[in-house]
Amino acid sequence: MIEPIVDRVLRSARYRDVDRALLDRLAAEELPKSRNADDAVKRVKRRLHQAVGAYRGAGAADPLATVRATWAGDLADPAFRAACTDVMRSHASTAERLPYLERFFAPIWDLTGGPPRTLLDLGCGLGPLALPWMGLSPEAAYHACDIDRRSLEVGDAFLDLVGQPHELHARDLVAADAPPVSADVVLLLKLVPLLDRQDPSAAARLLDTLDARHAVITFPTSSLGGRRRGMETTYRRRLDELAAQLLFGDIREASVPNELVFMVTPHG
Repeated sequence: MIEPIVDRVLRSARYRDVDRALLDRLAAEELPKSRNADDAVKRVKRRLHQAVGAYRGAGAADPLATVRATWAGDLADPAFRAACTDVMRSHASTAERLPYLERFFAPIWDLTGGPPRTLLDLGCGLGPLALPWMGLSPEAAYHACDIDRRSLEVGDAFLDLVGQPHELHARDLVAADAPPVSADVVLLLKLVPLLDRQDPSAAARLLDTLDARHAVITFPTSSLGGRRRGMETTYRRRLDELAAQLLFGDIREASVPNELVFMVTPHG
């Protein structure tokens, strides 16, 4: 019964690019609570909106058209960067970071001992398009992971364009381990609250699978609707819970506007 539910969801233009492993999991969770197949499809789509749909806008036919047109081999070129930011505005979580993108990565790399040689970006969304602001070496390996194949395809094409070594991973991080990548730094940018909404134990399980010198965990200071009340206190408490559960070896905070940013050492 699960397969027909998943097939119906995949016929939706909005969710046809979502990794099937996620759809299988959601259908298995929602079907026992559903009155019938139609109700199960609605329930799965509601869960998908929370996990994916609330963050991305309508997909352009060729989202990288202007990016390609402005690429002249220089990541610092203002026209190229402007084209990258235009694409990143189509993903709500990435768009929130644009006003302070120039100041985002340097304070993080200060804590991790410099830009990583191998970076694993979990729940990346359109994060690869922030590469021009990251200060990575042209030889650094960028591993991007998401459940949304549409975002991964955009990231793959972008990293191909600029010649950055990379690998893409389609993965349901609630149900599966992190990709088997030994990384200098793993980014979990605003990912923990998203995992918590699906399974409160998922973030700890995921962090426990990391093979990394450092993990960077960030939390939003406001909701997508702009609500701020109590969020900083709530998320600081959530980090303390994870630290106690996983015995992080070190926790340091980076000063970044509008986002709580913590560098932790996994498996302390």
